[in-house]
Amino acid sequence: MLNLSLAPDREALEKLIKDDIETWCEKEYSQGHRDHLGASLMGDQCSRKLWYNFHWCKAEKFSGRMLRLFQVGHKAEERFVTYLRGIGFEVFERDPETNKQFRISGANGHYGGSLDGQCKAPARYNISENMILEFKTNGTGAGFKNVEKNDLSKSKPTHFAQMSQYGFKLKLQYGLYLIENKNDSDLIVKVVKLDWELGQYLENKATNIISSKFAPAKISENPSYQDCQWCSYSDICHNNAPVEINCRSCKHCEPVEAGEWKCHRWNNIVPKNFLKVGCKEHQSINVNG
Repeated sequence: MLNLSLAPDREALEKLIKDDIETWCEKEYSQGHRDHLGASLMGDQCSRKLWYNFHWCKAEKFSGRMLRLFQVGHKAEERFVTYLRGIGFEVFERDPETNKQFRISGANGHYGGSLDGQCKAPARYNISENMILEFKTNGTGAGFKNVEKNDLSKSKPTHFAQMSQYGFKLKLQYGLYLIENKNDSDLIVKVVKLDWELGQYLENKATNIISSKFAPAKISENPSYQDCQWCSYSDICHNNAPVEINCRSCKHCEPVEAGEWKCHRWNNIVPKNFLKVGCKEHQSINVNG
């Protein structure tokens, strides 16, 4: 039992509480593997990385601190909606047809993404059509300043790619992009002309990745290449490290219609609750596996 009258014991208690919070955050906020290949990822230049991600070759692990940081971004969305409604915008957070988040989908249900919402501006802004909403947060630094100085396609190309996919699928020409500085609450607003050609290209890219039975070419053969150094799948890609064992990382399994997976070893659709488990017949899907 800790004796709180002693300074070393208080320090031990403080560390214990912090460690427990970290553990709780890692368990509570971790979302695990995505069922689909997300539109938010498609701006990444390495198709091989996206292929590994789609096939659940390795679960990305985040610290409690990083997961709390992600939550800061999620919590900001409510504030952004309040700001826009406060100045007269109509904000639609849910699709009226489904009463769920607006979504796009493709590649037999294996590709898609969720929008932060749509909005309609008051008449004084002279914008008649609905706009896609995208909400982000950022720390103080060059990344935040670049958004103010440059087009979104240059300052945040992955965000622009994400929005362009939404625009292409929903046939909306513009997006309203709000990004808030987490350090001082500074706010940047961008009205973004979306690139439908890019959106279509990225959906086609996603479809090709999903339908490919083999890992696409590496972005670099050199593991010291900058993007490879930071990649969660670098060991699998460059050193033939073992993949995580589950049905989606197995050569016997392939994506089929309606977002489902078929196992050719057992000639059956794999139940969703079994996809993460795999079986003793697992064979690594990795090209060198």
